[in-house]
Amino acid sequence: MKKKVIAGALITSFMFSGHAYASDYTVKSGDSLWKIASNHQVTVNNIKTWNNLKNDLIFPGQRLSLKAAGSGTTQPAPSQPTTSTYTIKAGDSLSVIARNHQTTLANLLKLNPSITDVNRIFIGQKVNVAAGAPSAPSQPSQPAPIPSNPAPASGTYTIKSGDNLSSVASRHGVTLSALLNANPAIKDANRISIGQVITIPGNATSAPVGDNSSWQEKADAIIKTGEKYLGAKYLYGASTNRTDAFDCSSYTVRVFAENGINLPRTSAQQGNVGKEIPLSEIRKGDLVFFDTEGDGVINHVSIVMDSNTLLHAATNTGVAFASYNTYWKPRAVKAVRVL
Repeated sequence: MKKKVIAGALITSFMFSGHAYASDYTVKSGDSLWKIASNHQVTVNNIKTWNNLKNDLIFPGQRLSLKAAGSGTTQPAPSQPTTSTYTIKAGDSLSVIARNHQTTLANLLKLNPSITDVNRIFIGQKVNVAAGAPSAPSQPSQPAPIPSNPAPASGTYTIKSGDNLSSVASRHGVTLSALLNANPAIKDANRISIGQVITIPGNATSAPVGDNSSWQEKADAIIKTGEKYLGAKYLYGASTNRTDAFDCSSYTVRVFAENGINLPRTSAQQGNVGKEIPLSEIRKGDLVFFDTEGDGVINHVSIVMDSNTLLHAATNTGVAFASYNTYWKPRAVKAVRVL
């Protein structure tokens, strides 16, 4: 009995000691490097260095070392800024989330390096947010603030139909965060307008060859990419990283992204990009939007192949062709052109 009491006391002391941590850890479902680092009072960079990780991707069952090779017990890392997580809800955008948490979009992207496109977020996704103001000087472990002066500019770019900041950044070889830092007047990355002139940071590169190809060539490429996924099943809320299952808008996101055009995640959001055109003037490559419930809300999107043929991910067929002049035409409410 005495031995059990002593053993229990030892276990308790280890559990509550601020300096006793396991030397390795098995990744569980729902874990992230940030979460593991926070729970073990080390940094994400520590874990990546100790385990030779090239990115933030981890998987359940993976064993991670929580100390440097040959070192003793892991020492607690210096105190870090208080952070918490936020679960994305319908209607959210990263810009709105940043504003509601009293930080900037650029800082929010720094806390979530896995997010490379502000338009690619989904309901239920968890993002890291600062619990307080983004840059309290009393916290020495906090990264140095971004200089208030924009990076040296190599030129300007005029926003065109179909553009979003993610696609512009990609075409010029810079990160979205760098583009936002060079344009401090842009408070919401989703609110840019055709004809708006933005600054391109000094380390930008020129747009790739073929960027000026005709709309017909771009439309043909879109259709060809879309046909590649014919037969894939329908799954509501499917991740845009999946290619075996899609919902209507994750399908269009995927198809257009593979052709260098970034679309917002939902069909309702996609209806606000590009140039709106009359339904009577649709051509291949255009997007047509539908209200199948009759409640005035867009809930489906299709890619136009020709005036009578659609290519889309539908609930009853998965990725397939459909005749526009049957079920769909009476329910069409809008068309946009992004090419």
